[in-house]
Amino acid sequence: MADNDDKRKLLGNPLHGIVIPVGLLLFGTWLFSWSYMPYTIAFIVVICSIQYYLATQRRSSMDQTIWRDFELIDRTMIAPLTAIYRFKLGRDDEVLDIPTGHHLSCVFTIDGKDELRYYSPISNQFDSGFFDILVKHYPQGKVTKKLASVQIGQTVKFRGPVGTLDYKPNEAKKLGLIAGGTGITPILQVITRVITNPEDETELKLIFACQTPNQLLLKSELDSIAEKYPKLSVYYTVDNPSDDWTGGVGYVTKEMISNMFDKDNSKILMSGPPAMKSHVNGLLDELDWDKERVFYF
Repeated sequence: MADNDDKRKLLGNPLHGIVIPVGLLLFGTWLFSWSYMPYTIAFIVVICSIQYYLATQRRSSMDQTIWRDFELIDRTMIAPLTAIYRFKLGRDDEVLDIPTGHHLSCVFTIDGKDELRYYSPISNQFDSGFFDILVKHYPQGKVTKKLASVQIGQTVKFRGPVGTLDYKPNEAKKLGLIAGGTGITPILQVITRVITNPEDETELKLIFACQTPNQLLLKSELDSIAEKYPKLSVYYTVDNPSDDWTGGVGYVTKEMISNMFDKDNSKILMSGPPAMKSHVNGLLDELDWDKERVFYF
């Protein structure tokens, strides 16, 4: 399978897919008879035009530098003030396959000023025709207020991907993941990419912290993944537990990190609010964790 993929990529390279065949065709025509050269050139122009058209049709509708409009096709509330927004891609068979842990930029012009926010798609690399983002709405949030007012069928401007994580399969024997609130979205990207790659044997351990149990976004999805894939284990902790809560209580602690993560074989990826990042960073300092093996989204 890998050999076939390599051959397809080779043929997709302009040098091998266009330049060399055209060169051979012109050279062969020159050897055979110069009088056929106009017909050969006309044939080449037609074929190159078709190739160009097909290439533009396959091009991603998401651009890294140009803002493009994407139609909102669905909005689903999954928790108080939290919703999943689904946007339509340019083609029904198009997949938004962006680098693991990267984000999309979203922009609204508010009071004459462009307001940007970054969202990690939670749809995976097999979902075609659309992409999903998870948004938590805040009373003073300028962009989230605008998003909430967008009606089905209207468009929102996005561009991307944006990000610095360079994830490589099996780069670490184990990944320690720490998420807080909507910080679960890039972490979920990493989890999805690992479990859908049969060759990636990375063991995943996640600490997911929130204020209350009902703020543990996508908990059912995470529980379902953990049930199907033994390589993932999840520990939940909340500040204000409910009467029937059976998980951890309180902020992330040194003991949680030590119990969940293997210091010698783990790389840590952390995503959450600034205060939580600062708190976790302090804990890792106390644990004398190698900061070269820590990445903050």
